[in-house]
Amino acid sequence: MLKKIILATLFALFMVQSVSATEAQIQTVNKQAEQREVSFYIKEMTCQLCVYLVNKELRALDGVIKTKANMNEHTVKVIANLNVTDQQMIQAIEKLHYTAKLIL
Repeated sequence: MLKKIILATLFALFMVQSVSATEAQIQTVNKQAEQREVSFYIKEMTCQLCVYLVNKELRALDGVIKTKANMNEHTVKVIANLNVTDQQMIQAIEKLHYTAKLIL
C-alpha cells in the first residue's frame, strides 16, 4: 500500500513538473515572437573601446534585450523588442559620431 502511495506521489510530481516546463517553453516562444534581430555595419568601430561604447549606447535603449558587437567585422547584432525602431538604434550609434548601415 505504501508503495502505491509513493508511486502515485512521484507520478503527480512528475506531471506537475512537465506542465511547468511546457508553460515555460510556451512563454519563451511567445517572448521570441515579440522580438527581432537586426545587424548594423559600423565602419568606425575599430577598437575594443568602440565595441564597448556601441554596446553600451544600444543597451541603454528601452526595449533592447541583447547586443553583440564584432570589432573585426565592424558589425553589431541587436536583439530588441518590436517597438524599438531601426532609426532609434541608428541614432544611438550616431551619438558616438559613428555611421551605422542596416545589414539586410
